[in-house]
Amino acid sequence: MTEPTPVRVWIDPSCPWAWQTSLWLRDLRDRGVVELSWSIFSLELNASDPSVPFWEACARHGESLVSLALARRERGHEGFEALYSALGDRVHERKEGPTLEHIVEAAAHAGMGDLPDRARVEADLVEEVTAEFLDARTQDVFGVPTLRIRTDKVIYGPLVAVAPRGDDAVALWEQTRGLSARRDFFELKRWPRDVRAGEKPAGSA
Repeated sequence: MTEPTPVRVWIDPSCPWAWQTSLWLRDLRDRGVVELSWSIFSLELNASDPSVPFWEACARHGESLVSLALARRERGHEGFEALYSALGDRVHERKEGPTLEHIVEAAAHAGMGDLPDRARVEADLVEEVTAEFLDARTQDVFGVPTLRIRTDKVIYGPLVAVAPRGDDAVALWEQTRGLSARRDFFELKRWPRDVRAGEKPAGSA
């Protein structure tokens, strides 16, 4: 049996496209195809001036970001994924929040109790999220979802409206892995995005 392929994935909890990609990757992980490590790339920091304080720049999703960082610190990538999954279910599936109440509810669902309250008062978590964002920029990460497959150059995407499952998930993985391995490949894009994340295209099965 082949070893799972290491994949580092950068997400922002606000992004519905990153959420669909994460569902696809988790399906692959459950099949033994990939081994996942999770990183944070704040879209709010990316859109703001560097001089703007963190809590001002990340007014909507700051609590989610520091909570994810603390979950990873205390429980590793499994803890990060558990909280991200609970948050994503509320934000992207139920279309709720994110308010602090939703984040606390998600943390409780993930078995992490008071983690969001503790995350909000630990100043070094703000520094950690910011440093992780800046480090990602040095690696040519500019949005989410972004993947690094093994030691390949990072790739933005794939963006899929609905996460494929089963054989379809494996087929997309093989296509993505092949393109990622090509250092001369840069872009394949379809525009406009006439289907929203989470919405099946008309006429699809």
